[in-house]
Amino acid sequence: MSSNHKNTGKLKKDYTQPPICSIVIPTKNGGDLFAHVLNALTKQTLWNQTELIVIDSGSQDNTVELAKQAGATVIEIAPHEFNHGATRDYGISLANSDTIILTVQDAVPVNNNLLQALLSSLEDTAVAGVYARQIPQPDADVLTKRNLNAWLTGRIEREVRFIPYDGWYETLSPMEKHLFCNFDNVCSAIKKSVWQQQHFGHVNFGEDIVWAERVLRQGYHIVYEPEAAVIHSHNRPMSYEYKRTYICHRKLYALFGLHLVPNIRGMWRSWLYASITDMLYILRNEKRLMQKIQLLFKAPILDLLSIFGQYQAVQDEIKGISSSVTGV
Repeated sequence: MSSNHKNTGKLKKDYTQPPICSIVIPTKNGGDLFAHVLNALTKQTLWNQTELIVIDSGSQDNTVELAKQAGATVIEIAPHEFNHGATRDYGISLANSDTIILTVQDAVPVNNNLLQALLSSLEDTAVAGVYARQIPQPDADVLTKRNLNAWLTGRIEREVRFIPYDGWYETLSPMEKHLFCNFDNVCSAIKKSVWQQQHFGHVNFGEDIVWAERVLRQGYHIVYEPEAAVIHSHNRPMSYEYKRTYICHRKLYALFGLHLVPNIRGMWRSWLYASITDMLYILRNEKRLMQKIQLLFKAPILDLLSIFGQYQAVQDEIKGISSSVTGV
């Protein structure tokens, strides 16, 4: 990170002993939802033993003031300096605890035991990191709820992942590698001692799964802990969803060789199947009439953008075409 940053936070808490954990949050224009996040964090059972570090990249609202009021050490950086991996590395480097909680400005803890649930998994010396369950916002549409609850971060069963013996990881398919290495900094906890061996690095997207793949290869364990849970989902513009899909699948191909849409014919076939499946799901499950009508129009477009994004991402990665996608 550039040395031209500003530390605008309050003095750190006057701990009688080092904090039990340090929370690192990158922010930009967090708005009212960030206020809810901070309120939920300050009610955590371990809050009085917790350090809060906020790295803000150019907020124009009251995000910085809210963070300072919560007792955070706030570092302000220029918007162009933000990087998913490097910015988190910078925040971790400032932490005074060996236990680092990584979260985002719109992930609201479900209860007061989030920190405790994350920290309990790190008591095992073999564990490098643990990540939390994500629960959709109550007003999320039925497709968002279905997709998030069906993904790895929506499960209700705890899981510990590690490489059991030399050569095992190489036997996995690209999709199996992707699922095995899943990790999510929407809400996670890592050991600073492990991070000192393996920084996230200057990674513009997917720094969490890249890091998990490396530490798993080093013999560490990764834990999914559903007892630690946050409310987190989005209703983003379709243009954003396309960009996110594109950059995500470039990363997945580069890291694992994952290639889900190999040709144009397969793209159209996948789009037709996804559109029919989604529209039937909407008809059966969305009870609000206006929401149902909007989703029925929106779903086929979103499916087309998603599947085309997957196809184009891999084509560009194979050809070595530089990505011009920003703002994800």
